[in-house]
Amino acid sequence: MISRRERKQRTMHEPSSKQPDTPFPDEIRRFVESASWRFAKTYAATWPHEYVVRTPENAAVLVALARHIFEHGTDGRFYSKIGKYHHEDGNVYWSMDPTPEATTLINRCNEAQTYEARLAAGTLPVATTRSPVKE
Repeated sequence: MISRRERKQRTMHEPSSKQPDTPFPDEIRRFVESASWRFAKTYAATWPHEYVVRTPENAAVLVALARHIFEHGTDGRFYSKIGKYHHEDGNVYWSMDPTPEATTLINRCNEAQTYEARLAAGTLPVATTRSPVKE
C-alpha cells in the first residue's frame, strides 16, 4: 500500500495529462524561427536552454508570443513551481514573468531537457549551491 506522502510526491511530479498545445499563429512562428536565441550560460551544465530578450523592435510580437504561452500553454512543473509551458516542434517555451505584458524574455529548451522529462528519465541535475528552485 502506498503511503499518503508517497502518493503526494508521485502526484507532485507526474506530468499533467495534457491536450496538444494550440500551434503558433504564423506571425509568432516566423518570429520564433528568425529570432536570435541566446544560449543561457548560467545554467549550461544543469538546465540547458536559450532565450530571446524583449527589445523595442520585437516587443509587440514577443508579447504576442507570451500571451500565446499564457493562454494556450499547459501547466508544467519545475521542481515545486507550476507554470505555463507551450510545446511545439520539439521545443518548450515559457516566461518567468507574471503576465504577458510584463514579460521581458522568453525561454525555450528541447523537450528532453524539461524538468518533467528529466525527472521521468532519472537525469535531474545533482543539487548544487546554485539550485534555481528549492524542491
